[in-house]
Amino acid sequence: MDLEREWTHEEVVTGARQSLLAELGLEDTELADAFLRAPIGPRVRVGGVRSSLARLTVEQLAAAAPDAGLRFGNYLEPSDEITVLLPATVTLQPGVALPVLSPVLLKLAVLAIDVVTRGPAAVAADLRRRKPGGTAEVERRLRETPPRYEGWGVLRQVDVNRAAEPQPPLLTDRKDVFHRIRLACTHAVDRTLLDGLAERNPGFLDYLQCFPVARGLKRKVVAWLGPTNSGKTHHAVLALRDAPTGMYLGPLRLLALEQRDRLVELGRPCSLITGEERDITSDTHSARTVEMTDFSRRFAVAVIDEIQLAFDRDRGWAWVAAYCGVAADTLIVTGPDATEPVIRRLAELCGDQLEVHHRQRQGALKYEGLIDWHHLPPRTAVIGFSRTMVLELKAMFESRGQRVAVIYGGLSPEVRRNEARRFREGEADIVCATDAIGLGLNLPLDRVAFYETDKFDGEINRRLDPAEIMQIAGRAGRGPGATGWVAAFSARDGRRIEAALAEAQQMPPLNVLPAAPTTMHVRAIADLLKLERLVPILEFFRTRLTFPAGTFFPDVQDDVFAAAGLVDTYASSLSVEQRYTLACTPLDLDEHLFRSTFAEWLELLDAEKTVAFPRRMDAAGGLESLEETLKLTTVYRWLALKFPEAFNDGRYVEELRREATEQTQAILRRNWGKQGLTRRECRQCGRALLPSSPYRTCRDCYAGGSE
Repeated sequence: MDLEREWTHEEVVTGARQSLLAELGLEDTELADAFLRAPIGPRVRVGGVRSSLARLTVEQLAAAAPDAGLRFGNYLEPSDEITVLLPATVTLQPGVALPVLSPVLLKLAVLAIDVVTRGPAAVAADLRRRKPGGTAEVERRLRETPPRYEGWGVLRQVDVNRAAEPQPPLLTDRKDVFHRIRLACTHAVDRTLLDGLAERNPGFLDYLQCFPVARGLKRKVVAWLGPTNSGKTHHAVLALRDAPTGMYLGPLRLLALEQRDRLVELGRPCSLITGEERDITSDTHSARTVEMTDFSRRFAVAVIDEIQLAFDRDRGWAWVAAYCGVAADTLIVTGPDATEPVIRRLAELCGDQLEVHHRQRQGALKYEGLIDWHHLPPRTAVIGFSRTMVLELKAMFESRGQRVAVIYGGLSPEVRRNEARRFREGEADIVCATDAIGLGLNLPLDRVAFYETDKFDGEINRRLDPAEIMQIAGRAGRGPGATGWVAAFSARDGRRIEAALAEAQQMPPLNVLPAAPTTMHVRAIADLLKLERLVPILEFFRTRLTFPAGTFFPDVQDDVFAAAGLVDTYASSLSVEQRYTLACTPLDLDEHLFRSTFAEWLELLDAEKTVAFPRRMDAAGGLESLEETLKLTTVYRWLALKFPEAFNDGRYVEELRREATEQTQAILRRNWGKQGLTRRECRQCGRALLPSSPYRTCRDCYAGGSE
């Protein structure tokens, strides 16, 4: 070796490997060639070459006999011994055996030379014939002193196989072996309970059988897939118009209202049914939010809009239930191209005839680059990801003389619709919005400008994924042939946007579709387990139920669990079905006002008293107070549809809601830029800084432009 020059890490490791092969007399062998060709990464160390050779030798044995189940355990350098793991079984009962891994100690030098001399297949065959030591002792112990675990008497092989996942225990680790046996017994108890539930109700473990009307049909499913502004929903609505009976299902009240109005304009009377209202104007057609799906009635045509929301963490269960449960001769679904695999999988499970159409965007969507906040063009949407940010953006742009509309999730649907109208009719030059703009609002936008591409999702502050960026960016350039421009205020966000525009959208794996419990599940669990409280019923469903189809997983939202705890405490006399309905009430229990008010309403409902809306709420407060009032009226209206006799203060609630809406709209129409807010810019790049920012530079400059 030339000591005068500096050797690379790869050369040093290669030299150590060659020295080891020479020491063992293995040069010019297939094993040596494979060892020298093995990748040398930065984490490979010279001192680890013996361990690397040990692992490679066992891997060659496993490759020569793939059915043998041989695995590498570890290598002990002081004794030069390899631990090879051989598959074995411990018989627990007649016909029931626990898979285990039996360790065998072998000298590296002896094993490597044997593999080179006789070949890996012959050595692997000898290892397979070895009788694992230790299994007889465990079996004798189980025969003489059977475990007293609950479920031991009903243990089956399927229970043991589940307990052995993801890797069987080591036979020498007796503590883990008996832990797996106990776990198998727990699975046996669960299986016995679930078998009992399924015996009482054959649809209990088969999620698809929860929807008998749909299962009685041979449905035709038509999927209109493509990006935003590709005309997917337009085709679906035309099919609804021409059908004798039909139902539209969308993610937002605003979207349901928009499609109801479109159908009416096309000459088809249509009802509007959401969680808080029922405007019945037609017996044949309805536009609904997806949670209000009618599973009991057969329709000629049904439309499920935005099917990609089946993967949504909070509401995905509603899209899954809608697809599986809608009884329609023709079911139309819309979504991005990336949803095709999951649609095909669901169609296969449901026995549907599937027809897929791909649509192209009607106009190009292009990245415009960084935008100057001093000269923001009209017909632009500026995107932030919090109520505070949107309102500060409004003030910032109004201070420069622009008229601004605002849209964010905390606003009531009526206010959001009015703000969208102001923008459409030219009363506002730009709109500042959260990602609430991504669904349900068609606005005449030339461009979408991202003030940032990070959002707080309720748990962590994270970057937007490409699908989220595309959903929002796609609002730009609506209409045939119109180019939509997407811009950023910082170089970092610009890079993320460019990457999203160039990247094909991906959907999560097909085995992660959430399935929420039905009232049938809740009642069956309560009856069999003799449970009165709702929380343990929901806990059993979420943690101990499995759907065999491999596509659905039992899902109960944390918000539902939190509400169930309150319902169990304050409305314990109600039936379990009624309590489950109450637990699904759409409200934020993290807010003290909503939590305390909900508890008061539950107590009154439990006492069979009428529930009046609190008179302490008024329509004369500030914007935040008005938003709270409107949210609480939404909750009251939702409950009034479920428990009309108790929640009968509807006249007062509607009047209060009207007043609060008018006050909110008046506040948002004001020019916030005249309130003396200081206009601030990044001292390095000139990017606009929000008035509340405590920093003198923007985030991008502070980070040096890095991701």
